[in-house]
Amino acid sequence: MAEVQKTPQNNGEVVQKFLQLVMMQAQNILYVLGKIPTPDGRVPAPNLDAAKMLIDQLEVIKVKTQGNLNKQEAAILDDALAQTQMAFVEVSGGTPASMMPSRAPNIDIPETPEETEPAPSAPAPASPPVAPAADARQDETKVKYHKSYG
Repeated sequence: MAEVQKTPQNNGEVVQKFLQLVMMQAQNILYVLGKIPTPDGRVPAPNLDAAKMLIDQLEVIKVKTQGNLNKQEAAILDDALAQTQMAFVEVSGGTPASMMPSRAPNIDIPETPEETEPAPSAPAPASPPVAPAADARQDETKVKYHKSYG
């Protein structure tokens, strides 16, 4: 069993270890994005899912340490987060990390047994009404936009 260290560490050591943690996390993000080559010189293919997970972890570190960091620590953490997010945007072709879909399963855990019964299926949406031909000719001069999700 591991022994618990009872002597307080020097504050300088803690700061140094925290900064090492942040820099290693940023380096790992850049590596999985293909920005840092392997020791043999190959550039790995970007892994956006792994990069997003590591960026999210760096954001959690920022949130959980907020108010407990000195100016140097906060500046280095903010800088590492900004640089890795920009690298993600570059590699992903412009999609910011916050806009990437989550790969975690979306499971709702019912709180009471009544909620375990399946919900009744919703009726199919009605088709939109067809506009008269005269209105269609009048609207031809207007620019029409539509959104596609497929």
